[in-house]
Amino acid sequence: MSKVVIQKAGPLPISVNLPWPSTNTVLVAVSGSVWSKVPNAMVGMSVTIHGEMAGKMQLYANDALMHVALPTGFYAVHGDFSSTTITLAAANPNTVGDSNDTFTVALIY
Repeated sequence: MSKVVIQKAGPLPISVNLPWPSTNTVLVAVSGSVWSKVPNAMVGMSVTIHGEMAGKMQLYANDALMHVALPTGFYAVHGDFSSTTITLAAANPNTVGDSNDTFTVALIY
């Protein structure tokens, strides 16, 4: 079974509170786009689940002011049937996610 829990435009950060769907491992798939304020910079997005960093998706941006698709992140996460928060945030000061960037998070369980 899968469920899309975030599908929206920026800006970053984006947080959503939701009921965690399983006591088994849940695969969390995350995608999005961002841009850099400066040329030749690392850009990225961090993913926090249950208050802990699940991972980071990064990409080297050659051009400034150009929106780039980040590599899709896949994270295996354990949890209990309870309320939790998923947060997407810029991974460094060079990263910008604005209203022209879209973000999707799906839970696969």
